[in-house]
Amino acid sequence: MGKNRKGRNIWFDRGLLESKAFLALGTATAHKVLAIFWTKRQFEQIGRTGKEQWDIVNNGEIVFTYVEAENRYGILPGAFRTAIDELRVKGFIDIAETGTGTHKVKTLYSISNRWRKYGTPEYQPPKARPKGPINRGFQKGNQYGRNSRKKKS
Repeated sequence: MGKNRKGRNIWFDRGLLESKAFLALGTATAHKVLAIFWTKRQFEQIGRTGKEQWDIVNNGEIVFTYVEAENRYGILPGAFRTAIDELRVKGFIDIAETGTGTHKVKTLYSISNRWRKYGTPEYQPPKARPKGPINRGFQKGNQYGRNSRKKKS
């Protein structure tokens, strides 16, 4: 009983659980991924005691990789991508910065409240999935690849 249990709870807003967006999630994987995103939030108390509010301090810096999804939670890459896309469309998350999946550049996510307006005329759908820089090895003519030798004219 003496263990510190700080940070072991996840709080879901009742409005979220009863929202059109949450009820419209089509797969169990999307529900699972959403719950995992909620565990990755870090809060900071703002305001004075009795009137305190909580703010997400790592919004836009949340990391959830395909490798982590598969190795830790058993979510296959295709299902993970589908869940991410569905959560974006329904307004639960946004992609703050796109990683390439190579060179340890990870995609950063932010928690969104767009889900509150899902299914209403005020709802703003997300922009197209941002494209990261394409880095597929050496380009033709680089100084280190096999095509780097100058051709004789």
